[in-house]
Amino acid sequence: MFGWFNKLTDYVKEKKGRRRIENLVIILIVGIIIIIVASSFTGSGKNKKNTQQTKNEVTIVSGVIEDRIEKLEQRLESILSEIEGAGTVKVMITGITDGEVVHAYNQVEENSIREEKDNTDHSARTDEYRREHEMVFIETSTGERMPVIIKSYEPEIKGVVVVADGAGSGTVRQNIKDAVEALTGLPPHRINVLKRK
Repeated sequence: MFGWFNKLTDYVKEKKGRRRIENLVIILIVGIIIIIVASSFTGSGKNKKNTQQTKNEVTIVSGVIEDRIEKLEQRLESILSEIEGAGTVKVMITGITDGEVVHAYNQVEENSIREEKDNTDHSARTDEYRREHEMVFIETSTGERMPVIIKSYEPEIKGVVVVADGAGSGTVRQNIKDAVEALTGLPPHRINVLKRK
């Protein structure tokens, strides 16, 4: 397996004195260059493998991203209208943000180091770094391309106004306020419950 190495050592043994040392230095430099080049190839292979693993771990979410605040309003209306004495309920939520989604990306990184030597023993080293960043898409059953979502953040809520038929009663108003506080995590001063006309 290491026949070439044995031949090299035999050749070096044949040379004497200064010539022998020069040959050893050259062999050492060539060996270092081979190690650097080989490590850059294996390093980029690892990065590609990690990218593939990330892609496989991504949970695919398809469908249209709805207005999250509007969806939350509908859910609150549904649950609050079930409170005894509340009657018909309308909810309006004001948000600081509408929420956020994080899309999946394929990322490839390559790093290569090239070292060149001229006849005057001057060396030049070149480092090259390349990075690709591409959004991942899936194709739906209708043939539409949708981006893959890996994380989703809920909107940050500023305040809630609830208008209900039964809000004239202090007990019903307090029950609605408590329910909104529990469901949204908002403090009571950011929740307003009013009677419907």
